[in-house]
Amino acid sequence: MADKTRPGDALRLLVVGSSWPPQTFLGRLLRGLSAAGVRVRIAFTRWPNQEWFHRAGLRTFKTREWSGSRIVRVAWLAWLVLRALFVSPRALGIFWRHARSQGSRSARLRTLNRLLPYAGVPCDILYLPWNSAAIDYLPLFELGKPVLVSCRGSQVNVAPHNPRRKVRGGLPATFEKASAIHCISQSIEVEATRYGLDVRKSRVIRPGIDPDFFSPAPSKEPPDTIRVVTVGSLVWVKGTTFAVEAMRRVVDAGVNATLSIVGDGPERQRILYAIDDLGLWDHVRLLGRLPPVAVRDELRRSDIFVLPSLSEGFCNAAIEAMGCLLPVVMTNCGGAREGVTDGVEGYIVPVWDPIAMADAIIRLARDPALRARMGRAGRERVIREFTVSRHVKEFLQLLEDMRTCGVA
Repeated sequence: MADKTRPGDALRLLVVGSSWPPQTFLGRLLRGLSAAGVRVRIAFTRWPNQEWFHRAGLRTFKTREWSGSRIVRVAWLAWLVLRALFVSPRALGIFWRHARSQGSRSARLRTLNRLLPYAGVPCDILYLPWNSAAIDYLPLFELGKPVLVSCRGSQVNVAPHNPRRKVRGGLPATFEKASAIHCISQSIEVEATRYGLDVRKSRVIRPGIDPDFFSPAPSKEPPDTIRVVTVGSLVWVKGTTFAVEAMRRVVDAGVNATLSIVGDGPERQRILYAIDDLGLWDHVRLLGRLPPVAVRDELRRSDIFVLPSLSEGFCNAAIEAMGCLLPVVMTNCGGAREGVTDGVEGYIVPVWDPIAMADAIIRLARDPALRARMGRAGRERVIREFTVSRHVKEFLQLLEDMRTCGVA
């Protein structure tokens, strides 16, 4: 990666460790950077939808999973080694030394397969949008290019406490070697300092949305049934079962309400059991994972958004709901509170407390004027603080600072 760039050249950003399709918030950022003139190239092991990339002005970088017949894998790896020897012997040496440190022959081959495609790839900045990706691709930090790592919710405030993950041991090295660290909230920045983050190289840039897309419905009739909605992966840390428990109390209080759950994941079966145990089949719907347009439409049909999470870095789903004029009831968890002021855009309730969540929902359900006032306050705050244009502008400034100074 010894290519030269001149001042004024379009910044070349290589994104490593993403998945297809990219998370909605990451896709918004990368499309925005591309529209601002950054030449964004994203690495994938599985070939993505090319039409999506062409429309967004993005480019793909193809790597390969360590799969297939032995002959195919050996031939592929031999090609990677020969290519690296020609385009970047230094990178080949770095990757080879790292592979030799792995325990088994299989692990060494997998490591080379993962790293060698990046030998000699031209870019100005390497961007790893996940802490786990930064740990997996730590040898890329030695290639002489500025490296940016993003710190997001669970990978900083949840994964380090899981003994089956190697995040806790890997975070300090990535924080030390990265040129700059992007934190999605002040809460995440504080949490990351526990694992060696030097705040002098970090920058807090909160996510943003397009308020023209996440906007109120053109018209909306007064509801006969209060529609409550939550959006997020069905994983333990999202606390979705607490929203289901809260709905039992809401219904028992005489409120005609339903809860729509948008998302999918390993906790789906547990949530189904909770719905059945609490006799809420007439009041709770599991909608599964939906595309952004369908999520937006469901928000527009709803009256209250709930976030029952046990931990959050920041809540993109909450600001999407606020853009659609919904008041928010959320738990007091991590960076999520940096998007909502208690009593202004919604209510902040304790974690693990479905009773307090239910009481806040009931208060909003019985007071249309309160819902309207908090909904307007939420949208005004989104427009003021959480637009994707602001997010892209701040991120672009960080990238330019890194290219010119090498640090945040």
